[in-house]
Parts: sequence; C-alpha cells; structure tokens
Amino acid sequence: QEMLDTTLLAYRIAEDRRVFLPCAISADGAFLTHSQAIVQVPSRAKVDKFLPRYDRGDLLLHPDNPITVAPQANEDWVIEIRRQNNEAMGRAYTVIEEAYADFRKVFGRGPENPWFEEYMTEDADVILMGMGTISLPFKVGIRNMRAKGKKVGLIRPRWFRPFPTERMAAALQGAKAIGVIDRDYSFGSPFGSGVVANEIRAAMYNAEKRPPLLSFICGLGGREVTLEDVYKAADLCFEAASSGKSPLKTQWLGVRE
Repeated sequence: QEMLDTTLLAYRIAEDRRVFLPCAISADGAFLTHSQAIVQVPSRAKVDKFLPRYDRGDLLLHPDNPITVAPQANEDWVIEIRRQNNEAMGRAYTVIEEAYADFRKVFGRGPENPWFEEYMTEDADVILMGMGTISLPFKVGIRNMRAKGKKVGLIRPRWFRPFPTERMAAALQGAKAIGVIDRDYSFGSPFGSGVVANEIRAAMYNAEKRPPLLSFICGLGGREVTLEDVYKAADLCFEAASSGKSPLKTQWLGVRE
C-alpha cells in the first residue's frame, strides 16, 4: 500500500516546478517484490484531483514556442547546474510536506510525518532503525521485549533523499543507544556499515547528545529477518547503553558460518 501511495506522491513532488528533479522509489527486492498483498486502489477522480496534469510550462516543445533543448552541457557549467540541483533539493522539503498534507485530504489516509515512522519511541532507551519491510519483524520483537520490561522503540525512515537530518537527530536525542539495521551493504564504507547507518552517524555528528550507535547488516538477498536477529541487535544496544560505548565493527546478523 505504501509503495502504491508513494508512487503517486513521487509524481506530484518530482513534477512540482519548485523541484523538477527525478524521484526514485526503492522497495525490498526478492521480499516485497515477490509477495502478494491486498491494496486500496484509489479512484481515477481522486488521483486526478491529487495529481494535476504535468505542466511543462515554457519547456514544452511546440511550433509556436521554438526552443532548443541541448543534449548536454559542457564542463564549464557543471558546478552551476549542481548548485541548482542542490537548491531544488532544499525546496523539496517543503514540497514533500505539502504533498503529504494534500494526500491526506484527498484520500483520507497517509502519515502525519512524511519523513519517518516512529513506533514506541516515546520512552525508549534503545531505538532500532531500519527501512522498508524490515520493520515488520522488528515491531513484533519490540512488542515482545516491551512485555518483558525492555524499553525498545523503532524509527523507520520513509525518505532517503532529501535526508531529514535535523528532524532525525531530534527524534534520536532521548535514546541511550541506537541500533541501525541495514538491508544493504556499502562496499568499503566507514566501519563496513550499510548506507543508512553512516547517514545517521553524519546526522548525529553535530547533535548536542550523541548516543552510542551500533551498525548491523542482515536480510540481504531477501533472507528472512528473524526475531532472534531482533533480540540480538537489541541486547547489544542495551550493552552499549550501559557502557556508553559502541563497537566500531559492524555486526552481521543471520549469516551462515
């Protein structure tokens, strides 16, 4: 359902003249892509109301408006183009929040916070993080740990670019330890971490409070993420919360030896 809804949002955001940048949607390959689920398909009338016709403005090719569309720009203009890209990405924050607000009005559903989902984080000592369907077993594990008195929560990012740096840092301030679980691997990255872990490290660098951060990798190739993986990640995070230190080495979960 979220993939379907995000597709509509992606067109709305990318085609906004304040942004005008491509928008790529990522899903869990070999897991979500090979599953079946019932979704609510909105009516054409509601989609048309939310997603207006693509307005190319003065960029539209027409005999009454002759323009030249260059296939390339030479290296002398690269830095100016990249600065324009950066400015457009900066404007995307506002456009994304506007799009989600309109989506809720038109379709009667959708998250209040477009950037990330928070699950039982209000009083959490340990906050686990992961994108996509990895949150499903983690929510089950968190409920089980809560029943035993362990204060664990989950943050699931919805957007990777633009990255909600300030919002994310603020949401993590109250934790005693953070565990980032990546369903990806970034070759040669700092500490051998996945991409999300290093983004969180960067986001927390200038934060007033920086809890210990642990990096985990699991579920590659669509392998199931088990409750044992969840409990192991949480236990290591609680150890870091007690000591105030986190191991630099990335932990691999659910790997055959």
